[in-house]
Amino acid sequence: MKTVLKKVIFALPFVFIGLAMIMMVQLGISLKNNEVPNIFNRAMLYVKTPSMEDTIMAGDLIFINVKDRDFYEEDIISFRRPDKPEIIITHRIVNIDGDLITTKGDNNYTSETWEINFSKDFVLGSYVGKSSLLGSVYEVLFLNSLNVLFGLITVVFLLIGVIEMRNIIKLLSQKKAAEIEAEKQQMIEEYKEKIKSEKEQK
Repeated sequence: MKTVLKKVIFALPFVFIGLAMIMMVQLGISLKNNEVPNIFNRAMLYVKTPSMEDTIMAGDLIFINVKDRDFYEEDIISFRRPDKPEIIITHRIVNIDGDLITTKGDNNYTSETWEINFSKDFVLGSYVGKSSLLGSVYEVLFLNSLNVLFGLITVVFLLIGVIEMRNIIKLLSQKKAAEIEAEKQQMIEEYKEKIKSEKEQK
């Protein structure tokens, strides 16, 4: 049991580094393809306008479930603006007609022309939560600073990699020391047996 536990502990740093690399690659590919980066089917978006106040405030960081494809009236969804796909909007569904959706911001009087009867294909996912604190952090660190974002992500993962490599080296050193100690103990036992055998022969 202890041997299995040691193997699991030894493998954990490699698993963590592997997951970190996968997330970095996924982030890079998503941004390159003008997609919303997501991890475990959850994506984060920064809200710039007050169109959904007081439900969602300007400056909030929201979380969306990109796997959700079943939408109902009153659901809040994030979608690419049909006439300007590079712009992402988060509004509430006010009507569904087959595969066509109409939305409206809670703080808007009426639906905009571009959000009336648009295809579900433009929908990125459904709103599941928000954080004003993370929104503030995002605004200070990352807003309009994609190069800074990549730089910080790179530094963070490099630091994680260095720490994990140190842990790996430490574990390897401990394993080697344990093997040397075991060899010493074996030699001592063999020497004792040899002395005992010689005494018995006398």
